[in-house]
Amino acid sequence: MLNKSKHLFIVWLCLVGSLNNVYAGFISTFTYGNNLTFYNKKEDLKADLYKPNFSTSSAPLVILYHGGGYASGDKNMKSIKDFAMLFNNANISAVIPDFRQGWYESESKGLCGSATPETFLDAAHRAYQDCRALIRFCKANASLLGIDSNKIFLFGISSGGFLVMHSLYMNDSSVDIERLARLGSLDNQSNKLTNSTDVAGIISVVGGFYEANPSIIKPYPLLMFNNTCDAAVDFNKGWLGNCSNTARTYGPGIFTSTLEYYHHPYNLHVFCGYNHGFNTLAFPEGGDDQAVNYVIKKSVAFIHQVVEHTFQNGNFTASDSITSVPVYDCKNFETFYWCKDDSATIADETFYVSPNPINCGLQPKLNIRHSKNEVLYVEVLSEMGEIISRQKINYETAQNIIFLNNNNFHIGINILLVKNAEGKILYRTKVMRYCAY
Repeated sequence: MLNKSKHLFIVWLCLVGSLNNVYAGFISTFTYGNNLTFYNKKEDLKADLYKPNFSTSSAPLVILYHGGGYASGDKNMKSIKDFAMLFNNANISAVIPDFRQGWYESESKGLCGSATPETFLDAAHRAYQDCRALIRFCKANASLLGIDSNKIFLFGISSGGFLVMHSLYMNDSSVDIERLARLGSLDNQSNKLTNSTDVAGIISVVGGFYEANPSIIKPYPLLMFNNTCDAAVDFNKGWLGNCSNTARTYGPGIFTSTLEYYHHPYNLHVFCGYNHGFNTLAFPEGGDDQAVNYVIKKSVAFIHQVVEHTFQNGNFTASDSITSVPVYDCKNFETFYWCKDDSATIADETFYVSPNPINCGLQPKLNIRHSKNEVLYVEVLSEMGEIISRQKINYETAQNIIFLNNNNFHIGINILLVKNAEGKILYRTKVMRYCAY
């Protein structure tokens, strides 16, 4: 527990900070638990508290988890501290914890070579235990921390994003029995507090699931950010860090279907052309300002909406996400489907596909009123940007319909392009097919 003198010191720092800064920033470090590490040593688990100047006892709290694959990083990483300061600017308190990490075996093998799926998931399990212990601590000490215990949010980046997402679908019944016997329950570890580990909402930045079809057991409001060109967290399925010695990962191209199956509300924002650490051509080392500011803006709005009970209870894919390259320059399906310029549509009133969505009863057709006679190519692309069908047409202005075949389209998302003989795209749109034939 935080003692009284430390509480008074926190208050004093807040008052001093209010005379000099927009935000008070770092206030104090506290210990929220203790447990055995991968190296079989006892470790005190510490966290840093960041407070805005004008917060009250009802201020929301966001717990920020850094990335690093449960093997590297700590609460002093500049990138995660920057997020704490930005949340403080929005009058939201922040806690950045250290948590147990480790599966690293030897320098000679390197980071990827040191891991196995077993040791990696063991590390994730320890991180889950510490996350729950910190939530319990914050609730038990809410008045001293100056927060509302019903307004605690989780925010994670990369493996931290996976860490916070686990709260949606994991409890002891979903943990491998042998792992549970070795490492203990997800709860009642690292401290002996008995408070609930429920949270008000979850924000995952370039995170995902470790299971393809888990059961969603906690319908927390959910905000997510993912990148189309992410080499570390595949948009569909891969391995964390692109390393097959870690764990299989499932990105929003897959786990959103699970969320929708369970009618779980979420907001998803996708950055087209961005890599894992907000790397772009303009910011090859990461930390793209536009992306960071976008994440904060949407995260702050999400927290306020949840607190004020105005969060939309439905599935929502952002229509205002940002891009670092022209949408159609990326080669994967997310570029076409999930991004700002949805499907990279080229509007042209002389072309129109009907019906859209394609159904079982009618043959699809391309209605056309093109202004000149020329050779046209109609292409249908899959979700992955692969050509499903290609049709050459010697178009004459007297034509007004080009009939298409149902089997030219896959079930689900398709992209239809109309090109001229020089390859210029005259028309592009998303076409949905919902029924099997």
